Amino acid sequence: MARIDLLRYFLPISGKLAEVEEELQRKLTSEVAVIGRLAAHVGSGKGKRLRPALVLLGSRFCGVDSSEDVRFGVVFELVHTATLIHDDVIDHAQTRRAKPTLNSLWGNTLTVLFGDLLYLHSMSSAIAGRSFRMLEIMADVTTRMIEGELIQNDCLFNLETTRKDYFDIQERKTALLFAGCTETGAVLAGRPEADCEALRRYGLEIGRAFQLVDDLLDYTSTEAEMGKPVFSDLREGKLTLPMLTLLERAPREAGPVVARIWENGEKVPISPADEKALRDLLERHDALSETRDLARRASGAATAALAGVDGHAGTKRLLLDIPDILLARSN
Repeated sequence: MARIDLLRYFLPISGKLAEVEEELQRKLTSEVAVIGRLAAHVGSGKGKRLRPALVLLGSRFCGVDSSEDVRFGVVFELVHTATLIHDDVIDHAQTRRAKPTLNSLWGNTLTVLFGDLLYLHSMSSAIAGRSFRMLEIMADVTTRMIEGELIQNDCLFNLETTRKDYFDIQERKTALLFAGCTETGAVLAGRPEADCEALRRYGLEIGRAFQLVDDLLDYTSTEAEMGKPVFSDLREGKLTLPMLTLLERAPREAGPVVARIWENGEKVPISPADEKALRDLLERHDALSETRDLARRASGAATAALAGVDGHAGTKRLLLDIPDILLARSN
């Protein structure tokens, strides 16, 4: 997905996105020199800001007339960034978005502490918002994300990983954060519970589709497009849906290849022969189609969840388009 694809959809909230960016930079500013160095590196590799954009679009749709949407856009982006930082440590990742990770440059200790600091900044900002319901949402989202990380790490390098494990991880680590982002506008606007649930469901399904596409891209994209090595999840010991499907359909062919890749270790690139063997098997056994279909289904469920909710008409059209845009992304 090229950045310009989403910029068109974010145009109505561009002013508030700029405010989010300014506040993020303020949160990352510190008199402590080492924090400044770490923060500068993180700030230089910013992503699409999809999560705060969803907070702002949902708030615009629901009629929020305050700066609290900016506050919680910052809160969710800080949580997301902290999670990525910790994930890179856990995964021993060397690159993210084609840039060296914090842990590869400064080591695990400083990186973990910096991630903890971002979590604390996010919670401090949420508390200052004085919304008990938003605090409940933030507490639940962060708790579930950590649960997802624990489940994922318990399943690493395990050929017995199940689909239930995969979908539990997907929902906790990704989908619930999206759900919190989109529900925020309804909560801040004081919408009835039915509207809050509809916005929550919209975000949950977007998150599911987003993660399914992400897992698909790990097997179909290139390193240049992804900003990290292809088959990264597999090398890190994670069995996502495409590989789980292949192992179900061709265990005798795929199992030994996966075991050999794991035996070689995370730091050893997958050999061209093993990469070709897996790509051939994925194609021959049509192991990617289910992931694509489930992503499309989740995208459709997102638009259906929002269909009956009243709000700002122009923003609703954007929100209804975004699931399909995310399906088409290439990085």
